[in-house]
Amino acid sequence: MKRWKALCLAALLPLAACGGAHVSGTAPEIAALPAPAWSEAAIADLAEAARQAAREGLPSEEAALNEIAALQNRGARDAGAVEMLDQTAEALFRRLAGEYANGATDPARVANDWHIPRPPAPDLEALSQARTAGAMPSALLYALKPQGDEYQALSAEYVRVLAEPANTEDANGRSRADRLDSLRASLERWRWLPRDMPAERVEVRIPHFEAVYHGLNGTETHAVIVGARRTPTPVFSVSIEAVTLNPTWTPPHSIVANELLPRFRRNPGAAAAENFEVLDSSGHAVPLADVNWHARPFPYTLRQRAGAGNALGQLKFEMPNAYDVYLHDTSARGLFERANRALSHGCIRVQDPAGLASAVLGLDLASLQSEIDQGATQRLPLAAPLQVYVLYMTAVADGGVVRYADDLYHADGAVLTALDSPDLRLMTSSTRAQQPCAG
Repeated sequence: MKRWKALCLAALLPLAACGGAHVSGTAPEIAALPAPAWSEAAIADLAEAARQAAREGLPSEEAALNEIAALQNRGARDAGAVEMLDQTAEALFRRLAGEYANGATDPARVANDWHIPRPPAPDLEALSQARTAGAMPSALLYALKPQGDEYQALSAEYVRVLAEPANTEDANGRSRADRLDSLRASLERWRWLPRDMPAERVEVRIPHFEAVYHGLNGTETHAVIVGARRTPTPVFSVSIEAVTLNPTWTPPHSIVANELLPRFRRNPGAAAAENFEVLDSSGHAVPLADVNWHARPFPYTLRQRAGAGNALGQLKFEMPNAYDVYLHDTSARGLFERANRALSHGCIRVQDPAGLASAVLGLDLASLQSEIDQGATQRLPLAAPLQVYVLYMTAVADGGVVRYADDLYHADGAVLTALDSPDLRLMTSSTRAQQPCAG
C-alpha cells in the first residue's frame, strides 16, 4: 500500500509542475488596456458639439454618437474597442471640422449658379494636435464656423423654430417646415462664404429683391430688380471700380440675336426710335438706311446712345466680371412697384442708383445729380474698389430679425437633399441657362 501511494504522488507532481493543477493560490495577471487618445471629458464635449451642429442645420450625427456610446460600454474590458473608440471620435471631430469650415456640401455640385470660392479646408492635423495638447473639441470646432451676426441670428432662429409645434405658421402664413428648410439652406450657404468679407461692402440679396450697402457709418437698403427664372442672376463676388454717368449700352449677342434684330427686321424704324446706332468692325457709325437687318451673320455692333430711354438708365456701376452682370439704373422705373421683381436678363437694376452711387463714391447727392443732369457720359472711379457679393439666401437677418423670401429659383431643394442624404452630397442640381443681362 505504501508503494502504491508513492507511485500516485510521483505521477501527480509533473502535472502540477505543468500547470495541470493550481497549487500556489495566486490569481493570474490581466493585461492592462491601452490608454485612450480621447478622454471621457473630450468625448462628452465632442458629443455635445455634434448635437449643437445639428441645431445649426448640419446633418445629424446620431449614428456616430450611438456607436461611440456602444464602444464606451465595451471599452472597459476590450482593447480593440478602445482603439475603435479613438478612431470613431477622431473621424467625427474631423468631419465636423470640415462641415463648419466650408460646409457639408459642395456648391459646385449642388448649386450650379454659385461662383464664389469656398473657404479653405481646415488644417486637420493642426486641429488634432491642438486637441491632443488639451484644447476642447467644441472650442476648436466653433472657431471654424462663420462668426458674423447674421449667421448667429439665423442659427438662433433655427433653434427657436425647431421648438415650435409642427403645424405652426408665422404671421405671413409661412409654415414651420418651410422656415426650417429656408434656414438650413441659408446657414449652409453662409458656411460656403469667405470668412474675411470686408466690413464695407454691397450685398445683393436675390430672393429678397434688395441690395444692402454696408458702409462704415451704417447700412442702407435699396430695392432691386433681378434676373427672371429663365435668366437667373448668378451668385458671384466682384469689385465695383467706378460709376459711369449717362452710359451707353452695347447689348450682348444673345439679346441682339433673340430680341433686337427680330424687332428691327419687322420694323427698321424701331432702331432709330430706340436711339440705337450701328457700328461697323472699325467702330465707325453706319447710316441706319444702309443697314441690312436681314444679314446673317449680322456684321455690325448695336449700341444704344445715352439718354432717357437707355436700358441702363442714368447710372451704371462698373464691376467687370465673366457673367456680364452689373448694377445699374433703368428707364422702366415703374417695374419697382411689383412685388415679384424677377424681371431682368440677369443684371441688377437699382431703384435709387444715385443714392447708392453717392454712398459708394463718397459724393454729395446733389452734386452727383447735377453731374448726371448735364447729360455727358463720364466715368467716376471709386477711391478704392468696393466688394460686391451677389447672394442667394432665402432667409436673412437684419439686427437679429429674420426675414424669409420665396425660393425664387427653386434652388434650396438641391442643398437640402444633399444635407439630408450623405451619400448624395455630390449630386448636381439641374442646369439653368445663364444669359448676359439686358439691363
